[in-house]
Formats: sequence, structure tokens, C-alpha cells
Amino acid sequence: MTSLTIRIGDQIPIRIGTETEVRYEQNGASLTIRRIYCKSCLLCIEACPMNILRLDQDDLIQVTEIGKCIFCGACAGRCPDFVFVLAPEKGEK
Repeated sequence: MTSLTIRIGDQIPIRIGTETEVRYEQNGASLTIRRIYCKSCLLCIEACPMNILRLDQDDLIQVTEIGKCIFCGACAGRCPDFVFVLAPEKGEK
């Protein structure tokens, strides 16, 4: 499995379509997307209040603007295949 961690503010050009797992971190919170499990059902896209999820050219989920993510967990709550793993900020429960 290939994985990639991106911290907000990193300015690295990447092609996420080649990664099977992507982890985003911001202010101590993290969102891991296990893209290999995505079945393109669109439930997460419908659930996201910030409208920052879309399918890429391979029909796998990706975040378009991680800086707008509020780490609310709506995507994880709707996904039937556990593609999203959300870890809250340290100290939060």
C-alpha cells in the first residue's frame, strides 16, 4: 500500500491519483482517506458541508481544498466502506 501525508501549508506538487492512502493533518487533527476501498457511491460528496470532495479521473474520492475542511466527520459517517478515518485534535474527545 502506498501512503502519503500532507500537512496544511505544504507546497508539494503531488498527483494524488497514484496514492492508495492519503493522510491530511491540520492543527493536530487528521483525516486519512483509504482510497483503495472507495466504490464511488457519492455518499460522502453529498454529506460534506464544505463541498470539497469529488471523484478523480480514476473514480476515486479526493479532497479538492483541504484548507477548507472543518474535520467534522460527515464524510466518515456516511461512507459505508470506511474509506475515511478521522482523528480529532489531541485533547478533544
